Amino acid sequence: MRSSLISAALATLLVAAPVHAGDPPEGFSDKVTSYGMVGSSVAVAIVTSPVWLTLGASLAGSEKLSESGNGKGKGKAAKAQPLPPLTVETVETTADGAVEVALRNPESPEVAVIQWPARENNPGKTLKVGDVLDLTPTEAGAGWMVANAKGETLAFMPTADAAKNQMSEAY
Repeated sequence: MRSSLISAALATLLVAAPVHAGDPPEGFSDKVTSYGMVGSSVAVAIVTSPVWLTLGASLAGSEKLSESGNGKGKGKAAKAQPLPPLTVETVETTADGAVEVALRNPESPEVAVIQWPARENNPGKTLKVGDVLDLTPTEAGAGWMVANAKGETLAFMPTADAAKNQMSEAY
């Protein structure tokens, strides 16, 4: 943005610079000529200001987008971390056909709930109380691959940030 402001200043100076040195044209005084130069440079600045403002705003917006896209911004997305094996506490099917699975971490008293939306190949329908699930973080850290004790991959479970940025609802 700094270079665009410098460009605007240089353009204004070029317009305001006298075309030729010497005496003013007949009938014009030095005062009239200088007012004309100042007036034309102000006119150029006013006419071109929307262009410079738009350029500056688009550059600032693209910098913010690139910061958020590459994780350098303040709101850096948290990556999926390794989790211990989780034990299935309950499996419930809701009225709309979704399956809610409550999981317990043996190292913590808290219970986590995963809900899979209603669909024909719902991985939650294959689970029963007492099953142990492994949640392995993906390489990019966008979520976990959920696998049963046999090592069969059941589903991908995104992190909250990845789910928020997902364009579709089915995972």
